[in-house]
Amino acid sequence: MRLTKLEMYGFKSFARKTELQFEDGITAIIGPNGSGKSNIADAVRWVLGEQSAKALRGAKMEDIIFNGTEAKKALAFCEVSLTFDNADGELLTDYAEVCIARRMYRSGESEYFINRGACRRKDIAELFRDTGVGKEGYSIIGQGKVEEILSSKSEDRRNAFEEAAGVMKYRVRKEEAERKLANTRGNLERLNDILEELGRQVEPLREQSEAAREYLKFRDELREIEINVFLYQYDRLNEKLRTLSESLSQQSGEIARLVALDSELARGCAGEEERERALNVSISEVQSKLLALSTGVETRAGESKVYREKLASLIRERERAEAAIAGNAAALERLGREIAEKSKLLEGKRGAFAADDAKLAGAAAALEEMAAEIERSDETLERRKNEMIAALNRLTDAKIVISRFETMRGSLVERLAAVEEGKKAILEKAARLDREHAEAVAFGEKLDAERSELEKAKNGAISHLNETNRKLRETREAVRGAEQQAEAGRARLKVLEEMKRAHEGYYTSVRNLLRDVERDPSLKRRMEGVVAELLSVPSKYETAIEMALGAALQNIVTSTEEDAKAAIEYLRSRDYGRATFLPVSAMRPRLLDARERAMCDAPGFIGVASELCGFAEKHRGVMENLLGRTVVVDDLAAGIEINKRAKSAFRIATLKGDIINPGGSMTGGSVQKREFSLVGREREIEELKNRSVSLAAQRERLSKEAEALEAELARAEAELSSRTEALHARDVGIAAHNEKLDIIKKYVSAARDELLEANAEMSRVRDDIESIDGRFRDAERDSSELEQSGAASREDIRAAQEKLAALRQEYAKRSAGVSDARVAAAAAGRELASLGAEVERLRREAAQVRAAIEQEKRALEASNALFEANTRDMGALESGIEAERKELDALADRLHGMEEERARHLVALDELRARREAGAQELQEARDASHRAEIGVSRAEMELKAMQDRIWEDYELTYENAQPYRRQIAVTASHVRIDELKKAIKALGDVNVGSIEDYKTVKERFDALSVQYEDLTAAEADLRTLIEELVATMENEFRRQFARIQANFSETFAELFGGGSAQLVLSDKDDILNCDIDIIAQPPGKKLQLLSLLSGGERALTAIALLFAILKLKPTAFCILDEIETSLDEVNVSTVAQYVRHYSKDTQFIIITHRKGSMEVCNALYGVAMEEKGVSKIVSARFEA
Repeated sequence: MRLTKLEMYGFKSFARKTELQFEDGITAIIGPNGSGKSNIADAVRWVLGEQSAKALRGAKMEDIIFNGTEAKKALAFCEVSLTFDNADGELLTDYAEVCIARRMYRSGESEYFINRGACRRKDIAELFRDTGVGKEGYSIIGQGKVEEILSSKSEDRRNAFEEAAGVMKYRVRKEEAERKLANTRGNLERLNDILEELGRQVEPLREQSEAAREYLKFRDELREIEINVFLYQYDRLNEKLRTLSESLSQQSGEIARLVALDSELARGCAGEEERERALNVSISEVQSKLLALSTGVETRAGESKVYREKLASLIRERERAEAAIAGNAAALERLGREIAEKSKLLEGKRGAFAADDAKLAGAAAALEEMAAEIERSDETLERRKNEMIAALNRLTDAKIVISRFETMRGSLVERLAAVEEGKKAILEKAARLDREHAEAVAFGEKLDAERSELEKAKNGAISHLNETNRKLRETREAVRGAEQQAEAGRARLKVLEEMKRAHEGYYTSVRNLLRDVERDPSLKRRMEGVVAELLSVPSKYETAIEMALGAALQNIVTSTEEDAKAAIEYLRSRDYGRATFLPVSAMRPRLLDARERAMCDAPGFIGVASELCGFAEKHRGVMENLLGRTVVVDDLAAGIEINKRAKSAFRIATLKGDIINPGGSMTGGSVQKREFSLVGREREIEELKNRSVSLAAQRERLSKEAEALEAELARAEAELSSRTEALHARDVGIAAHNEKLDIIKKYVSAARDELLEANAEMSRVRDDIESIDGRFRDAERDSSELEQSGAASREDIRAAQEKLAALRQEYAKRSAGVSDARVAAAAAGRELASLGAEVERLRREAAQVRAAIEQEKRALEASNALFEANTRDMGALESGIEAERKELDALADRLHGMEEERARHLVALDELRARREAGAQELQEARDASHRAEIGVSRAEMELKAMQDRIWEDYELTYENAQPYRRQIAVTASHVRIDELKKAIKALGDVNVGSIEDYKTVKERFDALSVQYEDLTAAEADLRTLIEELVATMENEFRRQFARIQANFSETFAELFGGGSAQLVLSDKDDILNCDIDIIAQPPGKKLQLLSLLSGGERALTAIALLFAILKLKPTAFCILDEIETSLDEVNVSTVAQYVRHYSKDTQFIIITHRKGSMEVCNALYGVAMEEKGVSKIVSARFEA
């Protein structure tokens, strides 16, 4: 047999499916600490059947399942399988390859498999029996095995030797046999006690069972009649319930319809309210747009007015310029004609003048000089005129600007007045909205207060409902508790009365006599009763009185001695036995005298027993005779003290039942607790009867309380429903009010925004007015300066004109003088000069006119361009104003339509709300009717439940189970027969019906247990024999195997140490199964000494030598060595490794190690690492070393 493969999934840190192939020789599994390599050894140990979580290095078995990491989820199960080559047939199976597997779930369930077929753990253990492979064998050797050998605890080391010697299985069987023997002894003791008890019960039960059969005949007939009466009444009541249920169903359908209608109306209201809210939002938006658009239209209208005024001014300017151009053109045309005429005349006269030119040269030169001066003066005058015209143009422009500023200021003032008027309206609107908001807030607070009150009322209703529910549950629990107590009391009373009737607890002679007394009236007249029945003892003194009276409790009281004598003869004649009789006529009181009473006056004294009990006056002599000299005390210490004082003159009884007898003897100890006491039986029966009456009254009272609470619960539910509906209605009102408040808040916010905008607009208009005023003042200042400058220019021109006129006069004078000097040429010269001057003047004047025309044309062109630009701007502005006015009209129409639509929605909403209120009223009426029907159904169901409870309590039957008993009955006759049967049953007295079966059961059990007792006695003897045989086998096997281990140990020690010797020593050869086992070793060059005295490395190597000795004793197909060489140095590691290589010829070794010397001898290596935290992986490929 050879191990070929190990597969793991989900085992400890091997989260993924992992497979390791094994060949012959040595395979090493290496890896750093914490990588999970030792988990491989745990996996093999687990799959072979290991049941101890501690052996697998866990706290509980579920710890072996991969528990997850931060990156990987936990698994639900784990599985490990081992595959073996069974070609040599070492495993007793027909398969050449055997695969064993074990699977475990987090629930704790574990499954085993052989060749994928389900099996038991025992089957796997059987498969590997005597192969050396298994959890108890040495196929897996780890640090634990080394530590067992090195342990200072003798039991740990012995476990290793007993496992090796094969004794452990016998020890387990021996311990199991000892446990069985102890259990058998305990069972025998319990059986003996049970048989004694059953023996006392058999005879009384036989008598009771005979009396019970007659009772059963009457009971069965009564049962049949009462069941049929129940069925008759149940059917009538069920029919009534059906009628009520149909009515309730109809009411429920009507309620459902009304609720659906209410839901539909609520949805309609919600839809209308939502549409109204949407319309309100839209209306608010349209109003905002309308306001903004109106403001824009007004602003643009003011701008248009400014443009019109500007255009009117430009038209006036253009008309003036055109008139000036036309006048100058006419003047230019006139000048042109004059110039042409004068030029033609001048040209005609030049010839004549040229002839006279020489003559007039001097005069002409002088005249020319003056003419030049005149021309210069004229030019200066023209220049001054041009400058004045320019100044006039500038003045005109300034006047136009002033006019425009005046127009703009007027528009702004109007705009300011309009904004102030709008502000007043906004302020009024804001004030109104603030009042509405304050009123809405106050109303909302009122609604909240009302809701708070309604909430409190609802909470109060809920608390009341919960409290009523709690009280109802408690009351019902109390009813059930009272019923249970009553049932327990009835059962107890039944048992006590049965015992009383059967006179159980009395001696046979007394019991037989009392039974005959009940049947024989003549005998009954002679008997007063038994002492136990004639006494009435408080419960706390019962133990003391019972112990004090002892057997006297069963004494029989008779009226006279003759009666006592007759009773004694009666006992003798029927061979009933003996009894003690107490004749009232003969019994005399035995009381404490005054001195003895005084002695009792001490701590712990309770009273004289006869005074603590109740009894009939005629029995006083008897009772005082029995108890008159008995004192009851608290405890034994008080009794001893009083006894010392009284010198043991009377009997003393403690509450615990200890007795100090006259004379000083004491009786005491534990008092066996008995379920029924003779002395307390009558008291308990009476108490139970009274308690039964009390519990019945209590149950009746609690049932009425439950009914009242159920009614109160119905009222509380109705109140809660009413409060809930009122609260819901208030919530709806609050929601509607909150919506209205939100709308008002939006209006208030919009009004405040409008007010802020109006204030901003007023500020902007005032700033514009102030700016225009400043520019207006600047323009007026410029106009005044221009007017002043124009006046100065006109004065300069006038002065220049006067100067020019003077020059011209001078020129004329000189010209006349020249004419006088030159007679012949004077006329021509003057005429030519005058004509030339005139031509020149005309030309200059024409040039000036042309210049004025050009200047006016340029001004006209500029004015026309500005006119066109302003016309275009005004056209665009007026087009925009017209579009905005159309949009304004459209928005106004839209706003009107939306307001009309909102009004329609409000009307529809009011109609829906009215319909919903009417529906709510109808729904409430339907619910009230349904509630009344529910109450009727509930009452009918309660009556049915009460009938079912009664039939169940009486006969444990339901209505369905009672059907087989149904037959036709006459109800009246049935009630009569029921009364007759009940009287007949009552006449029978108390009957123990269970005694029939009890007798049969007890008798059968008594017989069966008797057989068991005999069987257990035989089993006890067999177990003792088995234990002795196992001990002998263990001693022989341990002695034989221990000798072989010792021989192997000597060899392996010498081989590993290179010499030296070692031996195993039993500390007590007479007790080889329990004595200590010492290891004595002598390494080469050292003296013989105990293992504990060796160095750490020597101790470890010695332990390994012993393990190899055991392995040599019980060779195994494969062996896993789990870091057993950890404590060795490198030299010894290599020594152990070479030793393993030597043995690998016959055994397949798997070494878990991280030591170099161990790796060097391996045929194959596997590497284990944690690439992912918490998850082990075979990371290195398998390769031949």
